[in-house]
Amino acid sequence: MVKHNVRIFAFAIFGLAFFVYAIIFISTQNLDSIDFHKAITHISTTISVNIFIWMIFIGWAWKWRIFYPWLVPFPNLSGNWLGTIKSNWKEKQLDPIPIEVSITQNFFNVQVKIKSNESRSYSIGASFDIDTERGFQQLFYSYLNTPKPGVRERSEIHYGSTILNFDGFKVEKMEGEYWTDRETTGEITLEKRNIA
Repeated sequence: MVKHNVRIFAFAIFGLAFFVYAIIFISTQNLDSIDFHKAITHISTTISVNIFIWMIFIGWAWKWRIFYPWLVPFPNLSGNWLGTIKSNWKEKQLDPIPIEVSITQNFFNVQVKIKSNESRSYSIGASFDIDTERGFQQLFYSYLNTPKPGVRERSEIHYGSTILNFDGFKVEKMEGEYWTDRETTGEITLEKRNIA
């Protein structure tokens, strides 16, 4: 699982609060005769400003390179991807199946949707597994695959799980494997689709 550095988060939260309070205090106080009542009211202003800053961070600033990996240990994988899956379904040597993948990610959640000519998959749970000590970064998710009605005689609705491996902050390629409750496994490769 992702190892958040709680100490760094605590320093960031309290450090930002102290910094904001200091700016408000210095800009509104006469340092020769400090108004303690005003100084106390600065606390609520500081809290409001910090909530606003953290809302901006959680909303979109977490994607900035400056916060990776010391504060945000995972990259932003949002976007459209093209790739292939290669399955051992019914122990056959099948041709790779082209897929389109859409990943939607925010600071707390990741959603993965996969579309092929015959089916759609939607993630029902996802998380990062990032371990710098062992030197790997992975996205792990479980999904529900729903084939089109016309092919369900040979390909029923099923659940599965996928692990995708990637490197670094600006991820352009991922590869991994999947397995299903139909007792099939396979390989998956993805490349980010850059839309001009």
